[in-house]
Amino acid sequence: MVGDPLTLLPPEIVLRILDFTPVSGLASLLATSKAWYAFIEDRHQDAIYSAKTTHPEGAHDFDFLKNTNSFAKFFKDTSSWKDLCKRQTLLPRNWNRECPQTKESVVQVGNDPVWRFRPDFKRRIFVSTSQAGGLNVTSMDTGELLWRLPSTLVTDAPGVRPYAHLEYEDGTAVFDREGDAVEVWRHNDEKPWDQRGEFVSVAVLPHDCQTRGFQLSFKTLCVVSTQGEGFVYDFSVTPPRLSIHLEIENDAVGHLDQDQEAVMYSMGTRGYHIYNKASGKFIGAIQPRKCEALYHLRHPSSPTATSYSDARHGPTQRIFPPLHPSNTRLKSIKLESGPLPSSFNDEHAPLAEDEWGAGMLCEGIMAGVSRHGRVFICSDWRKYLEAGDGKAGASVVECESDGTSFDLGGWLSVKGHRVMFEIQDRVYVLALDDEGRMQDPESITKGNYSLRTSSAPQLAVPVSFMGLYDDCIMHTYTTLGWRHQTSALAAQHGAQQHDGPSRIFPTKAIRIISFAPDLEDDEKPELWQPETEMSSSERAGNGLLQLVGMLDGVPDSDDGDGDEEEEGEEDDFVDMMLGSSS
Repeated sequence: MVGDPLTLLPPEIVLRILDFTPVSGLASLLATSKAWYAFIEDRHQDAIYSAKTTHPEGAHDFDFLKNTNSFAKFFKDTSSWKDLCKRQTLLPRNWNRECPQTKESVVQVGNDPVWRFRPDFKRRIFVSTSQAGGLNVTSMDTGELLWRLPSTLVTDAPGVRPYAHLEYEDGTAVFDREGDAVEVWRHNDEKPWDQRGEFVSVAVLPHDCQTRGFQLSFKTLCVVSTQGEGFVYDFSVTPPRLSIHLEIENDAVGHLDQDQEAVMYSMGTRGYHIYNKASGKFIGAIQPRKCEALYHLRHPSSPTATSYSDARHGPTQRIFPPLHPSNTRLKSIKLESGPLPSSFNDEHAPLAEDEWGAGMLCEGIMAGVSRHGRVFICSDWRKYLEAGDGKAGASVVECESDGTSFDLGGWLSVKGHRVMFEIQDRVYVLALDDEGRMQDPESITKGNYSLRTSSAPQLAVPVSFMGLYDDCIMHTYTTLGWRHQTSALAAQHGAQQHDGPSRIFPTKAIRIISFAPDLEDDEKPELWQPETEMSSSERAGNGLLQLVGMLDGVPDSDDGDGDEEEEGEEDDFVDMMLGSSS
């Protein structure tokens, strides 16, 4: 008869064995006997469960959790290593499901459509630019406008141009201005929490050539020109200083990304060129046209669960915590081997002729999107360049696309062995294996899914920002808005007054899809929890948004009281939102 390991082996050996035991195995051992329960839960709980968690080396408490990019504050009030283990088990499990349960928040930022935005989880704010100009700082928890810079269309004072690109990192915002210069502003952290949101000007970085794009991360700003020049600025000092001026090939398309050591420029049909940020030396070219490992995703059909009739129209009544749990918000998609079948790819240009746009680097993984609905994924771009054959660790995923959503060069995000991208009015989330490679289509262990970029087909326009974060995804979302009266703060900073009768209008908002699961099994479903009390006018407005969204077509913005000039302006705005690909 085999004896109990607890009585046969020293505790040190048992603990070492438990280091390699999955969490499900620990649960089984807890039910084996009182002795095992006491060994795991009473005497060695911290040692056992800390080994099952992801944390910085040498961490003895949970201060490091303050740096998580969590919208739902999923790791707040973590009380023990066992508690952390539970949270770090449940969250990935939900991400990996074929149909994850999610909650949703939609934030309308003022009365103008959002262009670019960035979340700041540390300060709990959204920083965003607008299609109408201006820069807005919005509370992540309430949707309240905290601070803004006006649009250059309404003021001669310092302002932000329409459609300004925005980069952001830990309190530093960078946006472009007319004349090939970029402005640098930093958050005023000296103010108390309830007065947060204000930014102060730090520097203006001019350039004597036509700049096309810029990207901020790792305390480094990289700028690219169409005229064969690249610039790298050191943001660890104030004001930022130019650390190197690179010579690159002409006609960069404007998309670029970087990691700790390298900067990558998108070169259209020539693929992606990578340079060392410190020396300016050319490292190599990633050329998706040489890839031979092909996969495809078919554009999802629209069953009842994901039809537009189920979409939420307009901003959610409450921003935080997110509401409306659902496991049908995301549509499961199937990854298949081989190129897209010919019946679906009539619009496709050959791989060798495709034009490549946005690209990203993340922990060795490189991903890029193309005009004709292809996504290039490389599990280790350094090994790819060392091999030199254009095939090592590389795959191409083909999707149905007519190329109309690529006018901005595409958009994507890479994090946690997932790639998020937009193809033909849908956001796709494609999961990779633990090595950053494509999953075997015959044995998928992590779910792949998609969601729509708008609440109605008439409103669909390309997304202008998307991001993957620890417990959520975020993207611009075209929907119906409820025109608010201009707040005193916004009016003070140059916003145009809209104090007449409220109107429903199409706009671009910020959408948050939260994957954070409920931690208590006996918690009441969020659907039945009381929501913030609304005034009668707010209830009427919310109901009207949902009613209009159920009807065919886009609402007529005329309320019968405006003059002809105002009606014409509103019609132009609708045309811009529905017909523009900017």
